Order: sequence, then structure tokens, then C-alpha cells
Amino acid sequence: MALIGEWRLSHAAPPRIASVMPDNYPRSSGLMDEELILLNPGPACTSKRVKDALLRGDLCHREPEFTELLFRIREALPRCLNLGGTHEALLVTGSGTAAMEMAVISSVRAGRGVLVVNNGVYGDRMIKIAKAHGIPFHEVRSDWTVPADPEAVRAALAGRDDVDAVVCVHHETTTGLINPIKEIGEVVAEHGALFVIDAISGTAIEDQDLAQVRADVVCGTANKGLHGLPGMSFILCSEAAVERIQEAPARSLYLNAASYLAGQRKGDVPFTPAVQVCYSLDEAIKEYQEAGGFAARTRLYRERAALVRGQFERLGLEILVDEQFRSNTVTMLHLPENVTYAALHDELKKRGYVIYAGQGQLSADFFRICTMGEIPWHRLEQLEDALRESIEAARG
Repeated sequence: MALIGEWRLSHAAPPRIASVMPDNYPRSSGLMDEELILLNPGPACTSKRVKDALLRGDLCHREPEFTELLFRIREALPRCLNLGGTHEALLVTGSGTAAMEMAVISSVRAGRGVLVVNNGVYGDRMIKIAKAHGIPFHEVRSDWTVPADPEAVRAALAGRDDVDAVVCVHHETTTGLINPIKEIGEVVAEHGALFVIDAISGTAIEDQDLAQVRADVVCGTANKGLHGLPGMSFILCSEAAVERIQEAPARSLYLNAASYLAGQRKGDVPFTPAVQVCYSLDEAIKEYQEAGGFAARTRLYRERAALVRGQFERLGLEILVDEQFRSNTVTMLHLPENVTYAALHDELKKRGYVIYAGQGQLSADFFRICTMGEIPWHRLEQLEDALRESIEAARG
């Protein structure tokens, strides 16, 4: 095979800046200065320790060592997200969308439907899932910059005894918007439907304690807030959700939650899993717990958001979403005058940072910066200068 060529990012490593964080504050320390910092909403940067876990060795998933690993992760996920004792974890090899598709199609019985709370690209994705599987759906739609209204959900559920599940995105990474999942969950509980939340960009990041949310199914991923590697996702199921999974028809071979439930309770999996990614998730959970768990991780994300948003303000970059509705990671920013996304992206990449474009109707005028995953604090402090230089260069 002919070697076409190779490329390598080349730039001088920036000097270290003394951190303003307290000495006992949990820090990200697994990246080298010369590594690209991913400021996109997934995949997120990971620590050396998590990456090294991939090298534990090859393992057949039918061996007892994998059963032990599976049991350990299944027990740890609900516990470290404050749902231990109330929810059961099911692991699936695939991105977060695999978990969401499994959750939606396994929460609705034959002849019944789903209500989707839609105020962004990921809410719209839930509708696409329902359509793909022939599940009747209703929709509560709101503007992309406005949180969903619990009373609108109540009105949509009134008189609809055919709705088996209500699906809502916790953190709409389309815009960096947080939806009021606690209040919506209370409305859904009154109706009696299952409440399914896409918490893929919210777990271990956002301040909302999931123990206070009446969610029957919580969908998450190994990457993002848990700082594992992409490729494994999961659903956390309440007792009611476990019962529903076993009542719903098998709408998919690969994503049938009932087969995962039956197998994983015995330490088995229905299909070949990403074993090495499970190793890394296991290590990421250990890091998470050693650093202080949920309280420490969410505090870290609040502090990061405050740091970079102060930089955006000083640079005159306009944030789309009102402050009270913003997530702890994604910030949707208006492109500076006479600067294209492509030019800004390329200039920032030269300086060691990868940003992300806006989606859908926002793609022409906005870009996103996300402070997710393992990021050394000093690299975030240096982002302001990198942004300033990149904007000036992109205009030139």
C-alpha cells in the first residue's frame, strides 16, 4: 500500500500560566501541552490513564473476567450518577444515539405512542427515531433558544391515554440550552407515562441531581461528562422502565433492550461489545470517584464555564442563550463580523484548539465552544489569547 502522506500539528507549546484554582481542586492533568484541545461537544479529550486502559489486553466477552467487568460497570454507573438503588444500567456498544434509540423503541408498547419535547436538533432526532420504527408520536415544539414549558407538556398530555412515554433532551447541545427536566418529570408522573431523558451531554456535568428528577430512563455515554472513550453508551432504568422493556415489542434486533436486560443480569451480552472501551470506562469511573464524584465534577464544569465566558465577554463575543438557561459546557457564540466559521476554525486549530460549527438554521452565523472532557486548566486560560489572535488572522 502506497503511503499517501502524513501531517502533524506543529506549533510552539505555550508557556504555563499559574492556575487560579485552589490547590485541592480536582484538575485535568492527563493531556500534554502539544495535544489538540477538543472544544467540540464530543468526542471529548480523555486522560492518559483512560487511554492506557485500552492496553489491558484482549479479552473474550464470554470469559468470567468480562462478566466481572460488566457487573462492576453496571453497578457503578447508577451509583456515581446518584441513582444507585433506584435504577439499573444496561450497556450498549454504540454512540449516545444508540442508547436513545434503544430507550425510545423499548419504552412504547404496541399500538401506543410517544410525546417528544422538541427544541433543538436532538429533540428532532427523537422524532426521526419514532418515524423510523413506525411509532406514533406527538410533539411539543418550542424555539431553540427557549427551554421547554412544563405546562405545554401538561396540555399536550391532556386526554392522551395513548402516550406511553415522554422524551426530553436534558442539555440541547444544539444551542447549549438546559431544559427543566425536574418540572417536566413531575408533569409526566401525574399522567403515568414513562419519562425518558436524553442526558448524554448532561450526566456528570449539569447541576441537576438526577435523584431529584422523576426519570424512568436516563440515557448517557461513556465519553463526555464521564471522560471515558467514545463507543459505549448506556440507559439507566427505573423499576417501571424495566417492566415496560419486557412488555414492548422487539422493534430492533441490535437495540432490543429486553435482550440486553436478560443477558446482562446473567453477566452476558447479546452481541460482541467494545471490550477495550469498557476497560477505559471502568478506569474513567475510578478517576471520577477519586476526584470527588458528582459534586466535584459539576463544580469543575461550572468553574470552566465561568472562566471561558468571561473571556468571551472581554472579546466582545455575543452568546446566543440567556445566562439563566445556559449549560455548564456548550456556549453558542455569534461569529465576529467579517469572520467565517471555516477561517476561525482553521486559525484556532493552528493554535491547538478545535471548535465546532453551529447546526441547522444557526450554522451560517454561529459557532460553538464546549469545555467538556479532560482539559488542563492552563490551556483554558490561554484560550482567550488564541481566540483574539485567530479572529484577527481570520479577518486578514
